[in-house]
Amino acid sequence: MGWWDSPTKRRLGPPYHHYHRLPMFPTLALLVAAPAPPTFAKDVAPILFTHCATCHRPGAIGPFPLTTFADARKRAKLIAAVTADKSMPPWKPEAGHGEFLDARTLTAGQVATLKAWADAGAPEGDPKDTPKLPAFKTGWQLGKPDIVLKMPKPFTVPAEGRDVYMHFVFPLDIKTEIYVRAVEVRPGNLKVAHHAVGILDGSGAARKKVDPKTGGYAGFGGPGFVPAGFTPGFVPGQTPRPFGDGCAITIKKGTDFVLQMHYHPTGKEEVDQTEVGLYLTKQKPTKHMLGVLMGTTDIDIPPGDANYVRTDKFVLPVDLKAGSVWAHMHLIGKECRLWAELPGGKEAKLLKIGDWDFNWQDTYAYKDPVILPKGTVLRAEWKFDNTAANPRNPNAPPKRVLNGENSTDEMGGIWLGGEVASEGDLVALLLANVGHYFEVESKKKTR
Repeated sequence: MGWWDSPTKRRLGPPYHHYHRLPMFPTLALLVAAPAPPTFAKDVAPILFTHCATCHRPGAIGPFPLTTFADARKRAKLIAAVTADKSMPPWKPEAGHGEFLDARTLTAGQVATLKAWADAGAPEGDPKDTPKLPAFKTGWQLGKPDIVLKMPKPFTVPAEGRDVYMHFVFPLDIKTEIYVRAVEVRPGNLKVAHHAVGILDGSGAARKKVDPKTGGYAGFGGPGFVPAGFTPGFVPGQTPRPFGDGCAITIKKGTDFVLQMHYHPTGKEEVDQTEVGLYLTKQKPTKHMLGVLMGTTDIDIPPGDANYVRTDKFVLPVDLKAGSVWAHMHLIGKECRLWAELPGGKEAKLLKIGDWDFNWQDTYAYKDPVILPKGTVLRAEWKFDNTAANPRNPNAPPKRVLNGENSTDEMGGIWLGGEVASEGDLVALLLANVGHYFEVESKKKTR
Protein backbone atom coordinates (compact mmCIF):
# COMPACT_ATOMS: atom_id res chain seq x y z
CA MET A 1 0.00 0.00 0.00
CA GLY A 2 1.41 3.36 -1.04
CA TRP A 3 0.93 6.73 0.53
CA TRP A 4 -1.71 7.51 -2.02
CA ASP A 5 -3.87 4.70 -0.56
CA SER A 6 -3.00 5.37 3.08
CA PRO A 7 -5.57 5.86 5.83
CA THR A 8 -4.33 9.44 6.20
CA LYS A 9 -5.28 10.23 2.63
CA ARG A 10 -8.67 8.53 2.98
CA ARG A 11 -9.29 10.33 6.27
CA LEU A 12 -8.43 13.75 4.90
CA GLY A 13 -10.45 13.13 1.79
CA PRO A 14 -10.53 15.03 -1.49
CA PRO A 15 -9.43 18.45 -0.17
CA TYR A 16 -6.05 16.98 0.83
CA HIS A 17 -5.84 14.93 -2.32
CA HIS A 18 -6.23 18.14 -4.38
CA TYR A 19 -3.98 20.27 -2.16
CA HIS A 20 -2.34 21.94 -5.17
CA ARG A 21 -5.64 23.68 -5.95
CA LEU A 22 -6.05 25.33 -2.53
CA PRO A 23 -4.66 28.75 -1.50
CA MET A 24 -3.57 27.32 1.86
CA PHE A 25 -0.91 25.25 0.02
CA PRO A 26 1.11 27.68 -2.18
CA THR A 27 3.12 26.34 -5.09
CA LEU A 28 6.89 25.82 -4.90
CA ALA A 29 7.47 28.85 -7.13
CA LEU A 30 5.73 31.05 -4.57
CA LEU A 31 7.66 29.52 -1.68
CA VAL A 32 11.04 30.39 -3.29
CA ALA A 33 11.44 34.18 -3.17
CA ALA A 34 13.18 35.91 -6.07
CA PRO A 35 16.73 36.95 -5.12
CA ALA A 36 17.15 40.62 -4.22
CA PRO A 37 19.01 42.62 -6.87
CA PRO A 38 22.56 43.76 -6.15
CA THR A 39 22.90 47.13 -4.46
CA PHE A 40 25.57 49.76 -4.77
CA ALA A 41 26.38 49.70 -1.06
CA LYS A 42 26.89 45.95 -0.62
CA ASP A 43 27.79 44.63 -4.05
CA VAL A 44 28.88 47.32 -6.51
CA ALA A 45 30.94 49.75 -4.42
CA PRO A 46 33.49 47.07 -3.41
CA ILE A 47 34.10 46.32 -7.11
CA LEU A 48 34.34 49.95 -8.21
CA PHE A 49 36.49 51.06 -5.28
CA THR A 50 38.97 48.22 -5.81
CA HIS A 51 39.19 48.05 -9.60
CA CYS A 52 38.03 51.40 -11.00
CA ALA A 53 38.48 54.29 -8.57
CA THR A 54 42.27 54.21 -8.86
CA CYS A 55 41.79 56.08 -12.15
CA HIS A 56 38.18 57.22 -11.80
CA ARG A 57 38.49 59.70 -8.93
CA PRO A 58 38.93 63.48 -8.72
CA GLY A 59 42.32 64.55 -10.03
CA ALA A 60 43.18 61.18 -11.59
CA ILE A 61 43.39 60.16 -15.25
CA GLY A 62 39.80 58.88 -15.57
CA PRO A 63 37.38 61.24 -17.36
CA PHE A 64 34.84 61.04 -14.50
CA PRO A 65 34.84 59.82 -10.89
CA LEU A 66 33.22 56.62 -9.60
CA THR A 67 33.68 57.22 -5.89
CA THR A 68 30.05 57.82 -4.84
CA PHE A 69 26.64 56.30 -5.47
CA ALA A 70 25.60 59.40 -7.41
CA ASP A 71 28.69 59.06 -9.65
CA ALA A 72 28.00 55.41 -10.42
CA ARG A 73 24.20 55.50 -10.73
CA LYS A 74 24.16 57.86 -13.72
CA ARG A 75 26.66 55.64 -15.52
CA ALA A 76 25.29 52.23 -14.50
CA LYS A 77 24.50 51.11 -18.08
CA LEU A 78 27.86 52.33 -19.33
CA ILE A 79 29.70 50.50 -16.52
CA ALA A 80 27.85 47.29 -17.37
CA ALA A 81 28.64 47.63 -21.08
CA VAL A 82 32.38 48.43 -20.85
CA THR A 83 33.03 45.72 -18.27
CA ALA A 84 31.13 43.16 -20.34
CA ASP A 85 33.22 43.86 -23.45
CA LYS A 86 36.39 44.01 -21.29
CA SER A 87 37.40 47.47 -22.46
CA MET A 88 37.39 48.41 -18.78
CA PRO A 89 39.28 48.03 -16.53
CA PRO A 90 42.06 48.57 -19.09
CA TRP A 91 44.13 45.40 -19.08
CA LYS A 92 45.46 44.44 -22.48
CA PRO A 93 47.36 41.11 -22.10
CA GLU A 94 45.31 38.06 -23.00
CA ALA A 95 45.08 35.08 -20.65
CA GLY A 96 47.37 32.18 -21.48
CA HIS A 97 50.16 34.40 -22.80
CA GLY A 98 52.12 35.13 -19.64
CA GLU A 99 51.06 35.54 -16.01
CA PHE A 100 51.53 39.09 -14.77
CA LEU A 101 51.48 41.06 -11.54
CA ASP A 102 48.74 43.60 -10.75
CA ALA A 103 46.32 42.31 -13.38
CA ARG A 104 43.37 44.70 -13.70
CA THR A 105 40.69 42.14 -14.51
CA LEU A 106 37.20 41.37 -13.23
CA THR A 107 35.81 37.91 -12.62
CA ALA A 108 32.78 36.68 -14.57
CA GLY A 109 30.78 36.98 -11.32
CA GLN A 110 31.77 40.63 -10.87
CA VAL A 111 30.81 41.46 -14.43
CA ALA A 112 27.44 39.73 -13.92
CA THR A 113 26.87 41.69 -10.69
CA LEU A 114 27.41 45.01 -12.45
CA LYS A 115 24.99 44.04 -15.22
CA ALA A 116 22.33 42.81 -12.79
CA TRP A 117 22.67 46.05 -10.79
CA ALA A 118 22.23 48.19 -13.92
CA ASP A 119 19.28 46.07 -15.12
CA ALA A 120 17.58 46.50 -11.73
CA GLY A 121 17.71 50.29 -11.99
CA ALA A 122 20.95 50.76 -10.01
CA PRO A 123 19.54 50.60 -6.44
CA GLU A 124 21.63 52.10 -3.66
CA GLY A 125 20.75 49.81 -0.76
CA ASP A 126 21.52 50.91 2.79
CA PRO A 127 24.18 53.67 2.65
CA LYS A 128 25.57 52.34 5.95
CA ASP A 129 26.73 49.23 4.09
CA THR A 130 28.95 51.23 1.71
CA PRO A 131 32.64 50.44 2.36
CA LYS A 132 35.11 53.18 3.06
CA LEU A 133 36.87 54.54 -0.01
CA PRO A 134 40.51 53.36 -0.09
CA ALA A 135 43.27 55.87 0.64
CA PHE A 136 44.79 56.40 -2.80
CA LYS A 137 48.33 57.61 -3.33
CA THR A 138 48.62 61.17 -4.53
CA GLY A 139 51.65 62.75 -6.09
CA TRP A 140 54.63 60.45 -6.49
CA GLN A 141 53.41 56.87 -6.72
CA LEU A 142 56.67 55.41 -5.38
CA GLY A 143 56.93 57.85 -2.50
CA LYS A 144 59.13 60.91 -2.11
CA PRO A 145 62.12 60.71 -4.50
CA ASP A 146 65.69 61.23 -3.36
CA ILE A 147 66.30 63.49 -6.37
CA VAL A 148 63.61 65.47 -8.24
CA LEU A 149 64.41 66.72 -11.74
CA LYS A 150 61.96 69.27 -13.13
CA MET A 151 61.98 70.87 -16.54
CA PRO A 152 63.58 74.31 -16.07
CA LYS A 153 60.57 76.12 -17.50
CA PRO A 154 57.16 75.24 -18.95
CA PHE A 155 57.30 74.15 -22.58
CA THR A 156 54.58 75.22 -25.01
CA VAL A 157 53.35 72.60 -27.47
CA PRO A 158 51.86 74.21 -30.60
CA ALA A 159 48.25 73.53 -31.51
CA GLU A 160 49.00 72.14 -34.97
CA GLY A 161 51.79 70.61 -36.99
CA ARG A 162 54.10 67.62 -36.72
CA ASP A 163 54.89 65.82 -33.48
CA VAL A 164 57.53 67.55 -31.36
CA TYR A 165 60.65 65.89 -29.92
CA MET A 166 62.37 67.90 -27.18
CA HIS A 167 65.35 67.07 -24.96
CA PHE A 168 65.64 68.64 -21.52
CA VAL A 169 69.03 68.39 -19.79
CA PHE A 170 69.52 68.03 -16.03
CA PRO A 171 73.14 68.24 -14.82
CA LEU A 172 73.13 65.90 -11.81
CA ASP A 173 76.25 67.46 -10.21
CA ILE A 174 76.99 64.28 -8.23
CA LYS A 175 80.33 63.92 -6.45
CA THR A 176 80.49 60.12 -6.66
CA GLU A 177 78.62 57.46 -8.60
CA ILE A 178 75.06 56.78 -7.46
CA TYR A 179 72.80 53.72 -7.70
CA VAL A 180 69.22 54.24 -8.87
CA ARG A 181 66.70 51.62 -7.70
CA ALA A 182 63.64 53.22 -9.36
CA VAL A 183 62.65 56.03 -11.72
CA GLU A 184 59.25 57.72 -11.93
CA VAL A 185 58.35 60.18 -14.69
CA ARG A 186 55.36 62.48 -14.05
CA PRO A 187 54.21 64.34 -17.20
CA GLY A 188 52.83 67.78 -16.49
CA ASN A 189 50.21 67.48 -19.25
CA LEU A 190 48.89 64.05 -20.22
CA LYS A 191 46.96 65.51 -23.16
CA VAL A 192 50.12 66.06 -25.17
CA ALA A 193 52.67 63.67 -23.61
CA HIS A 194 53.09 60.83 -26.12
CA HIS A 195 56.01 59.25 -24.25
CA ALA A 196 59.25 60.08 -22.44
CA VAL A 197 62.66 58.39 -22.36
CA GLY A 198 65.42 58.87 -19.79
CA ILE A 199 68.89 59.05 -21.39
CA LEU A 200 72.26 59.31 -19.62
CA ASP A 201 74.94 61.55 -21.14
CA GLY A 202 78.51 61.20 -19.87
CA SER A 203 80.04 63.36 -22.61
CA GLY A 204 78.60 66.78 -21.80
CA ALA A 205 77.39 67.10 -25.40
CA ALA A 206 73.70 67.47 -24.54
CA ARG A 207 74.07 70.55 -22.30
CA LYS A 208 75.84 72.39 -25.14
CA LYS A 209 72.74 71.99 -27.32
CA VAL A 210 70.28 73.67 -24.93
CA ASP A 211 68.39 76.71 -26.24
CA PRO A 212 67.80 79.14 -23.32
CA LYS A 213 64.50 80.21 -24.87
CA THR A 214 62.94 76.75 -24.55
CA GLY A 215 65.09 75.23 -21.81
CA GLY A 216 65.93 72.32 -24.08
CA TYR A 217 66.73 71.40 -27.66
CA ALA A 218 64.78 69.82 -30.47
CA GLY A 219 65.86 66.52 -31.95
CA PHE A 220 63.75 64.16 -34.04
CA GLY A 221 64.41 60.52 -33.12
CA GLY A 222 67.85 60.23 -31.50
CA PRO A 223 69.27 62.57 -28.82
CA GLY A 224 72.26 63.73 -30.86
CA PHE A 225 74.95 62.02 -28.76
CA VAL A 226 76.07 58.50 -27.88
CA PRO A 227 74.08 57.53 -24.73
CA ALA A 228 75.89 56.24 -21.65
CA GLY A 229 72.69 54.43 -20.69
CA PHE A 230 68.93 54.62 -20.47
CA THR A 231 66.38 54.70 -17.65
CA PRO A 232 62.66 53.90 -17.48
CA GLY A 233 60.50 56.69 -18.88
CA PHE A 234 56.79 57.16 -19.48
CA VAL A 235 54.14 55.77 -21.78
CA PRO A 236 50.36 56.07 -21.33
CA GLY A 237 49.05 53.59 -18.77
CA GLN A 238 52.47 52.70 -17.35
CA THR A 239 52.78 51.63 -13.71
CA PRO A 240 56.06 52.80 -12.12
CA ARG A 241 57.88 50.00 -10.28
CA PRO A 242 61.21 49.72 -8.44
CA PHE A 243 63.82 47.34 -9.80
CA GLY A 244 64.21 43.94 -8.15
CA ASP A 245 66.53 43.10 -5.27
CA GLY A 246 70.16 43.54 -6.21
CA CYS A 247 69.27 45.57 -9.32
CA ALA A 248 70.06 49.24 -9.89
CA ILE A 249 71.25 51.65 -12.57
CA THR A 250 74.74 53.00 -11.92
CA ILE A 251 75.15 56.70 -12.78
CA LYS A 252 78.75 57.89 -12.75
CA LYS A 253 80.13 61.25 -11.65
CA GLY A 254 79.85 63.92 -14.35
CA THR A 255 76.78 62.34 -15.98
CA ASP A 256 73.84 64.47 -17.12
CA PHE A 257 70.26 63.15 -17.15
CA VAL A 258 68.51 63.93 -20.45
CA LEU A 259 64.74 63.64 -20.70
CA GLN A 260 63.48 63.11 -24.23
CA MET A 261 59.83 64.19 -24.48
CA HIS A 262 57.67 63.27 -27.45
CA TYR A 263 54.63 65.56 -27.76
CA HIS A 264 51.71 65.31 -30.16
CA PRO A 265 49.61 68.43 -30.90
CA THR A 266 45.93 68.27 -29.94
CA GLY A 267 44.51 71.19 -31.95
CA LYS A 268 44.89 73.48 -28.95
CA GLU A 269 48.07 75.09 -27.63
CA GLU A 270 49.16 73.23 -24.48
CA VAL A 271 51.84 73.70 -21.82
CA ASP A 272 53.88 70.95 -20.13
CA GLN A 273 56.43 70.85 -17.31
CA THR A 274 57.37 67.24 -16.62
CA GLU A 275 59.18 66.00 -13.52
CA VAL A 276 61.43 62.97 -12.96
CA GLY A 277 61.96 61.30 -9.59
CA LEU A 278 65.12 59.27 -8.92
CA TYR A 279 65.07 56.77 -6.03
CA LEU A 280 68.50 55.82 -4.74
CA THR A 281 70.00 52.90 -2.90
CA LYS A 282 73.37 52.61 -1.18
CA GLN A 283 73.73 49.03 -2.35
CA LYS A 284 75.91 48.56 -5.38
CA PRO A 285 74.05 46.38 -7.89
CA THR A 286 74.86 42.68 -7.76
CA LYS A 287 72.70 41.64 -10.71
CA HIS A 288 73.10 42.44 -14.38
CA MET A 289 69.99 43.99 -15.94
CA LEU A 290 69.48 43.86 -19.68
CA GLY A 291 67.00 42.47 -22.14
CA VAL A 292 66.16 42.12 -25.82
CA LEU A 293 64.84 44.83 -28.12
CA MET A 294 62.83 43.56 -31.07
CA GLY A 295 61.24 45.64 -33.78
CA THR A 296 60.19 46.23 -37.34
CA THR A 297 60.89 49.25 -39.50
CA ASP A 298 59.96 47.92 -42.96
CA ILE A 299 56.41 49.17 -42.51
CA ASP A 300 54.45 50.23 -45.60
CA ILE A 301 50.71 49.75 -45.00
CA PRO A 302 48.40 50.36 -47.96
CA PRO A 303 44.97 51.89 -47.32
CA GLY A 304 42.29 49.26 -46.92
CA ASP A 305 44.58 46.53 -45.56
CA ALA A 306 42.90 45.10 -42.43
CA ASN A 307 45.60 42.58 -41.56
CA TYR A 308 49.06 43.91 -42.38
CA VAL A 309 51.66 41.75 -40.60
CA ARG A 310 55.30 42.31 -39.67
CA THR A 311 57.60 39.94 -37.75
CA ASP A 312 61.00 39.81 -36.08
CA LYS A 313 63.30 37.10 -34.71
CA PHE A 314 66.11 37.17 -32.14
CA VAL A 315 68.30 34.25 -31.01
CA LEU A 316 69.55 34.51 -27.42
CA PRO A 317 73.35 34.27 -27.20
CA VAL A 318 73.16 33.71 -23.40
CA ASP A 319 70.67 32.60 -20.76
CA LEU A 320 68.07 35.27 -19.90
CA LYS A 321 65.82 35.46 -16.84
CA ALA A 322 62.93 37.48 -18.28
CA GLY A 323 61.09 39.67 -15.78
CA SER A 324 58.97 42.10 -17.78
CA VAL A 325 57.73 42.92 -21.26
CA TRP A 326 56.64 46.10 -23.03
CA ALA A 327 55.14 46.48 -26.50
CA HIS A 328 54.72 49.50 -28.73
CA MET A 329 52.68 50.43 -31.79
CA HIS A 330 50.80 53.54 -32.85
CA LEU A 331 47.19 54.28 -33.76
CA ILE A 332 46.36 51.63 -36.35
CA GLY A 333 48.05 48.81 -34.49
CA LYS A 334 45.69 45.86 -34.02
CA GLU A 335 47.57 43.00 -32.35
CA CYS A 336 51.04 42.08 -31.11
CA ARG A 337 52.51 38.80 -29.88
CA LEU A 338 55.76 37.56 -28.39
CA TRP A 339 56.68 33.92 -27.91
CA ALA A 340 59.79 31.83 -27.37
CA GLU A 341 60.86 28.61 -29.06
CA LEU A 342 63.02 26.86 -26.47
CA PRO A 343 65.84 24.43 -27.22
CA GLY A 344 64.22 21.01 -27.31
CA GLY A 345 61.06 22.17 -29.07
CA LYS A 346 58.91 23.60 -26.28
CA GLU A 347 57.17 26.95 -26.71
CA ALA A 348 56.65 29.69 -24.10
CA LYS A 349 53.93 32.26 -24.76
CA LEU A 350 55.19 35.57 -23.40
CA LEU A 351 52.62 38.20 -24.44
CA LYS A 352 49.57 38.69 -26.61
CA ILE A 353 47.58 41.91 -26.95
CA GLY A 354 44.70 41.18 -29.28
CA ASP A 355 43.05 44.61 -29.03
CA TRP A 356 45.89 47.11 -29.18
CA ASP A 357 45.14 50.54 -27.69
CA PHE A 358 47.70 53.32 -28.07
CA ASN A 359 46.48 54.83 -24.78
CA TRP A 360 47.52 51.81 -22.67
CA GLN A 361 51.16 50.78 -23.05
CA ASP A 362 52.09 49.42 -19.66
CA THR A 363 55.24 47.47 -18.83
CA TYR A 364 53.95 44.09 -17.67
CA ALA A 365 55.88 42.33 -14.90
CA TYR A 366 55.75 38.52 -14.84
CA LYS A 367 54.55 36.91 -11.61
CA ASP A 368 57.54 34.58 -11.83
CA PRO A 369 60.65 35.08 -13.96
CA VAL A 370 60.63 33.19 -17.25
CA ILE A 371 63.87 31.26 -17.74
CA LEU A 372 65.00 31.37 -21.38
CA PRO A 373 68.16 29.33 -22.09
CA LYS A 374 70.88 30.21 -24.56
CA GLY A 375 69.75 29.35 -28.08
CA THR A 376 66.10 30.27 -27.45
CA VAL A 377 64.48 31.82 -30.51
CA LEU A 378 62.32 34.83 -29.67
CA ARG A 379 59.63 35.65 -32.21
CA ALA A 380 57.52 38.79 -32.37
CA GLU A 381 54.57 39.65 -34.56
CA TRP A 382 52.70 42.92 -35.12
CA LYS A 383 49.40 43.31 -36.99
CA PHE A 384 47.89 46.57 -38.27
CA ASP A 385 44.41 47.56 -39.48
CA ASN A 386 44.46 50.43 -41.97
CA THR A 387 40.75 50.41 -42.82
CA ALA A 388 37.85 52.72 -42.12
CA ALA A 389 36.45 50.01 -39.85
CA ASN A 390 39.27 50.68 -37.38
CA PRO A 391 37.82 53.37 -35.06
CA ARG A 392 41.33 54.48 -34.04
CA ASN A 393 42.47 55.16 -37.61
CA PRO A 394 43.42 58.88 -37.69
CA ASN A 395 42.90 59.12 -41.45
CA ALA A 396 39.47 59.31 -43.07
CA PRO A 397 39.63 57.96 -45.70
CA PRO A 398 42.58 55.70 -44.84
CA LYS A 399 45.98 56.67 -46.27
CA ARG A 400 49.23 54.86 -46.90
CA VAL A 401 51.14 54.58 -43.59
CA LEU A 402 54.91 54.16 -43.28
CA ASN A 403 57.34 53.64 -40.43
CA GLY A 404 57.98 56.89 -38.56
CA GLU A 405 58.13 58.78 -35.29
CA ASN A 406 54.84 60.69 -35.59
CA SER A 407 51.70 59.28 -33.99
CA THR A 408 50.10 59.11 -37.44
CA ASP A 409 53.06 57.03 -38.69
CA GLU A 410 53.54 53.49 -37.39
CA MET A 411 56.00 51.51 -35.31
CA GLY A 412 56.41 47.97 -34.06
CA GLY A 413 58.54 47.28 -31.02
CA ILE A 414 58.84 44.92 -28.05
CA TRP A 415 61.25 45.07 -25.13
CA LEU A 416 61.75 41.92 -23.07
CA GLY A 417 63.58 42.95 -19.90
CA GLY A 418 65.44 40.72 -17.49
CA GLU A 419 68.76 39.63 -16.00
CA VAL A 420 71.83 37.78 -17.21
CA ALA A 421 74.27 35.81 -15.07
CA SER A 422 77.58 37.64 -15.51
CA GLU A 423 79.41 40.67 -16.89
CA GLY A 424 80.50 38.53 -19.83
CA ASP A 425 76.89 37.60 -20.61
CA LEU A 426 75.95 41.27 -20.31
CA VAL A 427 78.48 42.25 -22.96
CA ALA A 428 77.46 39.37 -25.24
CA LEU A 429 73.77 40.28 -25.07
CA LEU A 430 74.48 43.99 -25.51
CA LEU A 431 76.52 43.31 -28.65
CA ALA A 432 73.76 41.03 -29.98
CA ASN A 433 71.23 43.83 -29.42
CA VAL A 434 73.39 46.37 -31.22
CA GLY A 435 73.84 44.06 -34.19
CA HIS A 436 70.13 43.30 -34.29
CA TYR A 437 69.27 47.00 -34.08
CA PHE A 438 71.31 47.80 -37.19
CA GLU A 439 69.82 44.80 -38.97
CA VAL A 440 66.29 46.07 -38.27
CA GLU A 441 67.20 49.67 -39.16
CA SER A 442 68.61 48.57 -42.51
CA LYS A 443 65.10 47.50 -43.56
CA LYS A 444 63.50 50.84 -42.67
CA LYS A 445 60.82 52.18 -44.98
CA THR A 446 60.70 55.99 -45.17
CA ARG A 447 58.99 58.54 -47.36
